[in-house]
Amino acid sequence: MQDGECRATAPAVGALFRDCREVVALLSADGRVLQISEAVADLLGYTPDMLTGASLDGHIHPDDVDEARRRLHLRAVAPAGSSGRAVFRFRHADGSWHWLEVTTRNELADPAIVGLVLNIRDISGQIGLSERLRASEARYRTLAEAVPVGILQAGADGQVLFANARLAGITGLEPDRLLGSGWLDSVHPDDRARVAADWRREAVGDPAPTDFRFHDPDGSGADRRVLCQRMPLEDGGFIATITDVSEYVHTANALRLSEARNEAILDTAADAILTVDEAGVLHSFNRAAEAMFGVAAGDLLWRPLDRLIPLADLREEGGVRLEFAPGQTTALIARDRAAEAERADGTRFSVELSVSASEVEGRRLYTAILRDVTERRRAEAELLAAKDAAEAADRAKSTFIAAMSHELRTPLNAVIGFSQLLEVQAGGSVGDAQRNDQMRDCVGAIRQAGEQLLAIIDDILDMARVDAGGLSLTEGPVDLSAVAERAVANMRFHATRQKVTVEVKADGGLPPIRGDERRLVQALGNLLSNAIKFSHPGDAVTLTAAPAADGWIALSVQDRGVGMRPEDIGKAMTPFAQIDQSATRHHEGVGLGLPLALRLVEAHGGTLTLDSAPGQGCTAAIRLPPSRIMTVAEMLAAMS
Repeated sequence: MQDGECRATAPAVGALFRDCREVVALLSADGRVLQISEAVADLLGYTPDMLTGASLDGHIHPDDVDEARRRLHLRAVAPAGSSGRAVFRFRHADGSWHWLEVTTRNELADPAIVGLVLNIRDISGQIGLSERLRASEARYRTLAEAVPVGILQAGADGQVLFANARLAGITGLEPDRLLGSGWLDSVHPDDRARVAADWRREAVGDPAPTDFRFHDPDGSGADRRVLCQRMPLEDGGFIATITDVSEYVHTANALRLSEARNEAILDTAADAILTVDEAGVLHSFNRAAEAMFGVAAGDLLWRPLDRLIPLADLREEGGVRLEFAPGQTTALIARDRAAEAERADGTRFSVELSVSASEVEGRRLYTAILRDVTERRRAEAELLAAKDAAEAADRAKSTFIAAMSHELRTPLNAVIGFSQLLEVQAGGSVGDAQRNDQMRDCVGAIRQAGEQLLAIIDDILDMARVDAGGLSLTEGPVDLSAVAERAVANMRFHATRQKVTVEVKADGGLPPIRGDERRLVQALGNLLSNAIKFSHPGDAVTLTAAPAADGWIALSVQDRGVGMRPEDIGKAMTPFAQIDQSATRHHEGVGLGLPLALRLVEAHGGTLTLDSAPGQGCTAAIRLPPSRIMTVAEMLAAMS
């Protein structure tokens, strides 16, 4: 053992462990405690009996136990009498961890000892002090790196011992090149001698800051103007802070440039722009405003705006002062506000203005953008008058069509009636059978042509009513199965002539609905007429009526005729539009059947859609809403 350590000899081993004031332990080669001094109770809170016979591994910190075992093994196989030192954490009896410094000496070969002798010393205080010192240094480094200014720490000889990363960014030098007197290399050549002389001067009290420039050592950047402030330290050195103020210079230059740019924008703007404060004093008045009002800005600026435009139109509506949201300094308080302004010569004119409020150093300012809308108002009035005239002309057209349709129906009814009478007489007369047949055919052709022309006139009249908003429904209980049969019956003659058959598939459970039966028959008749017209001889047209899964009522008319392109469906739904516009059209009609059916279905709150493709026929689908289905109470009321 070294001086000061308890030495063990064969006759006095027991006394050694009893009387030694330090903690001494005797371990076997495998780490079991053979004997330990009484001082362990004061150091670690355990009595010797609590540790004797057990391994120390159970009390060593888990992070240190492997290293402790390794060092114990190395000491056990080391030459006799050799020693080594290790530091690890040991659990105190109160549960806390203590840092122990353990010196281990190999005495396995000594017959009087036969073990590893441990001298144990608690160094928790030294470890804690060292950690606090490192933490303090780390905090200092962190703070030094976090502050937005450059920091230099110099010794009494003025040589820099530490420089933070911010200073490296300011100077453009790597941190290690700033140490010693290297930082002076980045000072602008014109300022370097003055800065070096100030740096050598002793820092006493609170010296005034020094301003100078850092010059980019590579010559690729701009000069940076800085302020340097030194503070003395107790050891004779000092700390210097270096603040980059070049941004302030750039900001001031940018502000001047911004003001010049804003003035240029204001002067070239097409709209009048002016600014007033809460007292009504005019702060700005651009050239467009001068032209609009006919007065020079110099005659108005910094004076109360007591004419040209009412101040109330340039502020919050109702005079209630706008409160800005936190962090907000500007807000729009009016957009396209209508107002009346007055030119310098006294003439009044209409304007639209947008107003924003802002606060600058606690002062409320109102900026208004004004636009002369005199010409636009005149154009709007002319457009409105033209619209009224067009609507009047449209109403006159509808009235004319209705009157014309009425005038045409009267003689057509006579033609149809007399043709029917002639058909009856031709069929009942006795004479030349061939002549009678020819007369009957001619009279039939006259009647069919008259009925066709009457149907066209009826469609034109109905469409005119729809466009004029005069189409009204006569609503009552409607049996859709009967409606389908009636529509098919009306088209039977037309279908027979076209050699097309019409099938009806009506669900027997169709509920009665509330609607205009005549108009629904008309809508289905138009769809059937269209389907028959575009079918091939021998084809079949199918009319289906059934409740839909979503509660609506579905009616469809399907044919297997020529069909149409999907892009032509919109045109087919447009009044008077013809898909086939060639001079030699194959199918007759004025293009009102589908559009009129659509209007009649929509009048019932329903929808009409077409699904078609060339050569694949067409399916016209009507859907009537659930609100049209009559309840039991409604049916009983209708029957009473």
